[in-house]
Amino acid sequence: MRLTNATPSAAAASPEILSANTQAVFLRVQADKVDRLMDLVGELSLGVSEVVHSADLAGLELSAFENSAHRLQMVVREIQDTAAELRQVSVGDVFRRMRRMVRELERQTGKKIELALAGEDTEIDKVVADRLYEPLVHVVRNSADHGLESPDERLAAGKPETGRITLAAAQLGGDIQITVEDDGRGLHREKILARAKERGLIGVNENPEDQNLWKVIFQPGFSTAETVTNLSGRGVGMDVLNATMKDLRGRISVDSKTGQGTRVNLSIPLSLAFLDSLVMRVGQRLYATPVDVVSEVFRPEAAQISTVSADHGAELIKVREDMVPICRLQRFYGEDCQALQPLDSLIIVVFKTSFGPIGLPVDEMYDQQQVVMKPLQGQLSAIRASLGCALLGTGEVAVVLDCEELARGGRT
Repeated sequence: MRLTNATPSAAAASPEILSANTQAVFLRVQADKVDRLMDLVGELSLGVSEVVHSADLAGLELSAFENSAHRLQMVVREIQDTAAELRQVSVGDVFRRMRRMVRELERQTGKKIELALAGEDTEIDKVVADRLYEPLVHVVRNSADHGLESPDERLAAGKPETGRITLAAAQLGGDIQITVEDDGRGLHREKILARAKERGLIGVNENPEDQNLWKVIFQPGFSTAETVTNLSGRGVGMDVLNATMKDLRGRISVDSKTGQGTRVNLSIPLSLAFLDSLVMRVGQRLYATPVDVVSEVFRPEAAQISTVSADHGAELIKVREDMVPICRLQRFYGEDCQALQPLDSLIIVVFKTSFGPIGLPVDEMYDQQQVVMKPLQGQLSAIRASLGCALLGTGEVAVVLDCEELARGGRT
């Protein structure tokens, strides 16, 4: 943990004294104590929200109280951010553990491999760092075994005989983006397409775009390797990555060009304990979604609405020039759909997903809130398309929706 030590009169001190006083000092703190602090900060946030939104205050003119309450909420928000920073560690600790593995991969594959690291000082949640190592191992192994060519092949292709794998990290807004990139042969589109059709993941006559095709490599057991080795071929590595990223509320994207290499991008929230969210109501239930996946919110007009299949209830809504599929939560969860409200009487929330935009009809929108995230446990863990639950200041609980799963379910 890092603390800044400076005296109250530091501004008037000499440069030498100022430099000495502002040097970072470190304390050893047990991780469970930081976790306990995070829990208490979450409880503090909920307690403040309960007081500020108490029903006993309804209808009262309390201008001084409102100003104080706003200031208190701002302080709590800053405490949340600071507490989250205490649990952050350098991603370089994870990256540097890869060096020994890459040297072993050179020996096993007979290839020359250079591992380049960038953004090692980027800080991530310790929970993320602990979970991220194993999936990154699988990605790097795939790059070394499938991506990079042998020295002779690289020289024949006009490349340096030493292949390059780059591990990079950067903070982009409220996310940490981690990139694994190689300069190898790229993904073999024909092999992946053939194996996907063979397993029934893609229709026999389908020819999807690259971005949609690459998604099949994350399916359980998917592999194009003809033989199983101690490095790859079992079809479990990318599946592990996909499952881990889902648990971490992260997103994966893949970009590959034949003969130029492959890039895997992982986007993970900066903090797993708190979530900037939009809260909404559908029927009697509350739901929340991360703010950064929301594209727009609007009330539709009747002219924007189309029904593709009355039997199956497939609906589309026109958003400017695009036709966006609608996902009714009642249908998604297999509930009674006899009394569904018409779309033009509801609010449409449009989400950005890797499958394209998807629209969610809701009855009521609440304001943006920073909520305390908790995992769903027991029987609740079986709820589909959920990232966990959000504890609201009113004492209510909202299910945090996994928009990627909603979009995938709406297309099956």
